[in-house]
Amino acid sequence: MYALGITVWAVGWWITEIIPEYVTGLLMCVFWVALECVPFKTAFFSFSTSGWWIMVGAFALGAAAGKTGLLKRVSLWVLKLFPSSFTGQVWGLIGAGTIISPLIPSMNAKAILSAPIALNISDELGMVRKSPGANGLFGACYVGFIIMGHMFMSGSFGHYVLAGMLPEGYKTITWLEWLLWSLPWGIVIMCGMGFFIVFAYKPKEKVVLPKGYSEAQLAKLGPMSKNERFCLWVLAATLFLWVTESLHKVSAGEVAIAAMCALLIFKVMDRDDFKSGVEWPTLVFIGTLLNMASVFQALKVDKWLGAGLKPLFSTVAGEPALLIITMVLAVCAVKFIMLSLIAAATIFVLILPPVMINFGIHPWIACMVTFAAGNIWYLSYMNPLYLCAHLGTKGEMANHKSMVKLCAVYTTLCIVGFIISIPYWRMLGLIK
Repeated sequence: MYALGITVWAVGWWITEIIPEYVTGLLMCVFWVALECVPFKTAFFSFSTSGWWIMVGAFALGAAAGKTGLLKRVSLWVLKLFPSSFTGQVWGLIGAGTIISPLIPSMNAKAILSAPIALNISDELGMVRKSPGANGLFGACYVGFIIMGHMFMSGSFGHYVLAGMLPEGYKTITWLEWLLWSLPWGIVIMCGMGFFIVFAYKPKEKVVLPKGYSEAQLAKLGPMSKNERFCLWVLAATLFLWVTESLHKVSAGEVAIAAMCALLIFKVMDRDDFKSGVEWPTLVFIGTLLNMASVFQALKVDKWLGAGLKPLFSTVAGEPALLIITMVLAVCAVKFIMLSLIAAATIFVLILPPVMINFGIHPWIACMVTFAAGNIWYLSYMNPLYLCAHLGTKGEMANHKSMVKLCAVYTTLCIVGFIISIPYWRMLGLIK
């Protein structure tokens, strides 16, 4: 009960942001030890796990890709493959984002770095800022670089957090498994959001990029530097080793740290990059969230909550479609008061697994559904990622009122995509 009381206090301070999130998280862990709820090694357990170190290495990789200009270059390479019309650039931004997503786990970084690319394309097409066409390109950028990241385990550090909170026997999820399990949802989101943007935001007049636009932008970047080429090879090798983890048995955490060390040894990253490029406050906050899972499991709080909530969820847990709809609507409601996407999903991932396991449902589904469905922006304050994207354009590209309908479509498609996934999940054994 002491541990629960401390946790409730911490959640309250996270909601009100009285002090920085990571400071509240560290105090929570300290209080667990000081009041003898659990030993020190349990309260700070996550900082020695592979999942936390994966995020350290992945953040470093993302920082290096942004610093060297590799992110922008890869985006332009992909955009070059698509027609220069509004429709072509919508699909180009979604495609470029989908390719970039697994390379950079920081969704905040992707939002800030990618939004200027969309703004530049919008201006080159001659569209008035905050016009329907400009709103559409902003939406396409957000879909590609942020939302499609939910398909990939490395698309967000939040995925490692939530997977690390699952009960023993369920938390070992490989990169390839995450991709395969989320595939039907990803296809529904990509196609549904893309077609909606093309038809709902299409400008009245015909617009076309200047001839040779992508080539000109690539020419401005100049030839690939030595550091950029090295970063590309390290990213490709890291992604390959993550995908084939089940074959070579080298953990993703070891691969991520080795990749970071390679960048540091060959000075693609320097001491200052290591200090400022890696988001240490965020990583500490994530570690404290992961510690909640280890403490709850040690004290059997998760089983106690599961037993208490079983009568409440038993009416929907036996029907996967109804359970998914309930989870989507519940996390949407929570997001109105809890701004952190990870913290909101954490509540459900700590509570639901015992109930889901009892009904033969893999608890990864709770991770995927609550985290993806919580990425909403009905009110701009609800989503820091959405605000970061606006920050990337200095708030000059998109009109929030025009983006609300895109959010409503996303919520609907989330439900449709997850329900369509149910037969597929049954085939894979995720639902019995």
